[in-house]
Amino acid sequence: MAIYAVHSPADGDPASAFDRAEFLPTGFSPAAFVFGPFWLLANRLWLALAAWVLCAALVGFAVAIGALNGGAALLLYSLSNLFLGLEGRALQGETLARYGRPLVDIVGGADADEAERAYLARSLAPRAAASASAARATIPQRGGPQVIGFFPEAGG
Repeated sequence: MAIYAVHSPADGDPASAFDRAEFLPTGFSPAAFVFGPFWLLANRLWLALAAWVLCAALVGFAVAIGALNGGAALLLYSLSNLFLGLEGRALQGETLARYGRPLVDIVGGADADEAERAYLARSLAPRAAASASAARATIPQRGGPQVIGFFPEAGG
């Protein structure tokens, strides 16, 4: 079972926001690990791509002046791709949140379709519960004010 992070616009109605919701699988991203900056470019993660290009330029400059050898540069490139593989999905989520689609739910499912069904069922369930609680709220309550704690009387 895969875990999906649901990013949806913060509109009032979850059913209308469902059409614009994005389901990001969580966990390691093999494509980000293998393709690194090309994955950032394909997923339009511009700030992360700019940071990667800046770091790559610094490493290239360090190799050019002789401060780093080629093996160290290859190790740094491999570590940057490992970081992208581990944190690439989180970078996607932060970008979606910055553009008005915050994290609204975490759902599980065998595939994305099952996760979408689980999210839709969960997002529509509070509306049914709210209408049932509104019906109960119209029934007058007996007794005095609500008391929280072990004592039956307010005051001790």
